[in-house]
Amino acid sequence: MGSFVSFQCKFCRYEESSIGVGHGKTTSPFLALYRCQHCNTFGSTWIYENKIPRCSSCYDDALTLLPDDVRKVNCPKCGEPGVITPKEGSWE
Repeated sequence: MGSFVSFQCKFCRYEESSIGVGHGKTTSPFLALYRCQHCNTFGSTWIYENKIPRCSSCYDDALTLLPDDVRKVNCPKCGEPGVITPKEGSWE
């Protein structure tokens, strides 16, 4: 089952409260965290076998996939370090 994480920047107070990560009942496709080099966003995108992952905001493929256990990412709004925290709950 997949889970949720939240992102919060303590400098500018930007936050994303429910970002899905992981996989549902099957191992593919799955949601992975990313950082878009084109529009500078942070979020999650579906990873399919033999398909190029794309940004959920601008649909560009210039993504840096982040490790599942990442806990710090620069804020997409101000560039300062932000914190990723696991949340309660899951999705299928």
